[in-house]
Amino acid sequence: MNVDDFRKMYVAELQELRSVEDQLVEALPRMAALVEHPQLMQALESHLSETKSQRDRLDRLLRAHNAGKREHEDGSMHAIIREAERWAKMVSDRDCRDAGIVASAQRVEHYEIAVYGTLATWAKQLGLGEDERVLHDILQEERRADEKLSQLAERDLNREAAEHIQSMTYARQTASPPAYYLREGSRSVGHQVEDHPFVSIAFAGAVGYLLAYAIHGTERPSSRGARTRN
Repeated sequence: MNVDDFRKMYVAELQELRSVEDQLVEALPRMAALVEHPQLMQALESHLSETKSQRDRLDRLLRAHNAGKREHEDGSMHAIIREAERWAKMVSDRDCRDAGIVASAQRVEHYEIAVYGTLATWAKQLGLGEDERVLHDILQEERRADEKLSQLAERDLNREAAEHIQSMTYARQTASPPAYYLREGSRSVGHQVEDHPFVSIAFAGAVGYLLAYAIHGTERPSSRGARTRN
């Protein structure tokens, strides 16, 4: 599509925005499936329903402009979602993973806020009153979703992730030295056995032989002496 005027550029961006919502309809259930915190799961599921409604409203605007729904795909949102899913699968601790997911969800919201704000301004400048109203309404929904995620992160998710790390550090620091050194020593021996199995077996056999010799060697003289006295 050759974009040679402001209105065509606006419609092309509207099509990309529709692509954003369509990608999120597919991605949000995958993100929610990785979440442990019930309030975060509820927030993502609620936003999924809202996202579907936003996509439907954009479809109506595009029909009014006689524009197709799938002519443009938004590559920026594709990259944001791909990175969010990659990080979520890399983090094994559930508290840290939830904190990472809410951060990724807010990246999504901030991108949407920027695009909806721009297009609402363009619609106003083009004299498209209905477009401006719809885009402004959705913009407010995105801002409220971002605020809800911020409150959830600050009140619960980030704090829980930080407390989990602090509790692990405290447990290591307060562990009794004998227990710590015993664990470390057993790990060291275990690694030696794994790295040099035949040497370890030979060494163990030699130690056993020396112990047996020491025990039996000290017993023999006393036995002979006992027979002589008898």
